[in-house]
Amino acid sequence: MKKSKLIFPFFIALSLFAVLTFSSCDVPELEQEYTVKYEITGPDTVAKKVYYTNETNSFDTLYDVKIPWTKTITITGGKKYIECSFIIPGNSTNLYTLNLYVNGIIKKTSSSNSSAIVRLSL
Repeated sequence: MKKSKLIFPFFIALSLFAVLTFSSCDVPELEQEYTVKYEITGPDTVAKKVYYTNETNSFDTLYDVKIPWTKTITITGGKKYIECSFIIPGNSTNLYTLNLYVNGIIKKTSSSNSSAIVRLSL
């Protein structure tokens, strides 16, 4: 009979230990939030196509995009793969730069006179 009386307080103490131990853990990866900014800079022109990862981790394609161009999105969740690219029509001699920022910090950059792509795993 004494053993059964000791089991209940043991499980209460074990439960309390688990709650106190795991309640101070870091935010799980599934709840991470990233602010991603895509930026294309260069002389005023029109990009034939801009392709980028959107908020749902799929791709959006824009046509006839005025440069300079920026797009800011918020991504929530675990591991993500993001990318952005552009194509300038014709034989431009101007230099265009594609920057990728995560949480306000530039993470990738690429420059070209006709097309560029940046990719990043979060």
